Amino acid sequence: MHINIFETINLCIVLGLFAFIKYRTDLETLLISLFIYGSLHFSFVVLALTSNDASNHLIKMHQEGGGLLVQFSALLFLVSVFYFLSKHAYHSFSMLSNSPYGDTKRKIVFQLLLVMVALFLSCLFNIRPSHSLQLKNILSIEAMMFLVLLGFTGCDNFNVKRLYKLLPLIILIVFVADSIAFYEIFSHKAWAVFMDSSGSLVYRASSLLFNPNLLAFWAAFIYLSAAYCMNAYKYKYKAMLLLMILASVAIYLSGARSFFYLLLVVLFFPLFLQRKSFYWLPLVVLPFTMLFLYFSVKFLIKYAIENDNGFDEFILLGERFFFAVQYLVSYIKMDSNLPIEIKTSIEGRYNGDGCDSGWMVLYQDAGLGGAISIIYLCFIFFWLAWRSYIATHSIASVYALMILCFCILTGLVMRIQIFPVWLFIGVFLIPCLIYWSKVISTKLIESQCVH
Repeated sequence: MHINIFETINLCIVLGLFAFIKYRTDLETLLISLFIYGSLHFSFVVLALTSNDASNHLIKMHQEGGGLLVQFSALLFLVSVFYFLSKHAYHSFSMLSNSPYGDTKRKIVFQLLLVMVALFLSCLFNIRPSHSLQLKNILSIEAMMFLVLLGFTGCDNFNVKRLYKLLPLIILIVFVADSIAFYEIFSHKAWAVFMDSSGSLVYRASSLLFNPNLLAFWAAFIYLSAAYCMNAYKYKYKAMLLLMILASVAIYLSGARSFFYLLLVVLFFPLFLQRKSFYWLPLVVLPFTMLFLYFSVKFLIKYAIENDNGFDEFILLGERFFFAVQYLVSYIKMDSNLPIEIKTSIEGRYNGDGCDSGWMVLYQDAGLGGAISIIYLCFIFFWLAWRSYIATHSIASVYALMILCFCILTGLVMRIQIFPVWLFIGVFLIPCLIYWSKVISTKLIESQCVH
């Protein structure tokens, strides 16, 4: 273990969040604190960008991971928040007999516990002593489910409006993330760089999240949240539009094609599921922002500024998104002219011990039984989401289903076992599960009253 002086930033963030939750430990405050910490967990590595040899420093940090101080800070904060969530869960569970949502909540809690036990037992029958990450991966999945269990059990209602006081802070964080990402690309200090088949160097920004794919995943969640709030609460319209634009910029600079198209797919859901009207704006903002960035640089900025250092790399990022579908079709057709980096990118997600697919890693770590147990839990969640949608046809039911599908699809292209991916998924699933439980319980009570 090692301690890097930069890592004191992580400890300062934890202390600041402790001050934030000192007098407010409601579920909304705890969840937004977890999200903020996950967003800033790797922020200490940004200081490496001030070095002339930034890329090598960042690569070394990426290989070694967080040091002792980072791990201690993260563990201290997570244990503290889990403790507060446990207190809420204990109090709420003891009062279930008096709650109108008691029966539904008990059933969901039982299913979560059942899957947690099944996953643990499956791992015991699939132990691989030579793979040191196996236990860490399983513990991450268990921690995610435990987070969902505590958050869901400890609250009968989730009030999104309580989070609006922190909206300026979230906008500031995303703006800072975009600014750092711009600097990484234009200064050629991004650690995620490779040479494509044409001989051009492609730089992908990581910003505060320390990984391009993680940056895009994080930005996609912010985009979905802003899109929901825009449609559900009209009076924050401009702020949510700004947040979606900033999130789109982050996805562009990350160069993460998978998350761009995953997000685009789920944004089509309201077109098919919302009966009253089609909320088209979130579907348009993402591609329009990226097209605007690409063509602005290619046809305006690049020729207006004499020093074009960084602008070619910016254009290459845009072309990654625009040609992705064409490359995927060519791969399916086994086109011999397909660039080698495209084939490597696709196959590298699913092959070998170092694959990126979270579902494949889960199967390797926990065997078929463990994979089936998590698939079973996804089925339960999807069933709850669909029942809630059928019962209400509300914008909340549509977006809750969108978030669930996005989380499941993320496992195809990214390891959900890494931190803070599992943390973000847990944080966003809790409000969805609370909403589904409340809708289903209400409909059951109404049906009983009718009969």
